[in-house]
Amino acid sequence: MCFFVSWSLGALLLAIGIVIDMRRLGATRVGIPAIAWIGLSVLIGPMALVAYLVKRRGVRRALVASVWRLVGDSSHPLSVRYARLDALHRMGVVGPSIYLSCRRALRQGLIIHRSKEEQFK
Repeated sequence: MCFFVSWSLGALLLAIGIVIDMRRLGATRVGIPAIAWIGLSVLIGPMALVAYLVKRRGVRRALVASVWRLVGDSSHPLSVRYARLDALHRMGVVGPSIYLSCRRALRQGLIIHRSKEEQFK
């Protein structure tokens, strides 16, 4: 009985953590929807966290790449890119984590938003 209670409590905390992280990213699904992550954490426990972290890395990269496509590249003035990024964040399209990462990159002038075709030209 004690094992069942501790497993259930651990699964619940893990599921809550995953859902909070998905909201912070601004993603509705990281491979699978949030409700499926909850079920998976109940079934396989801590291994669900490992699976989530593996999937999360790719989803984060895809979200950042999508934001850069919407914000624009260096051919647009910096003020326009800031305004677009702020608008995406205000509308709830971009989660706080991705927003702060992209804003930091804009501030530092990093060129991480080039497509693969542009990188090899």
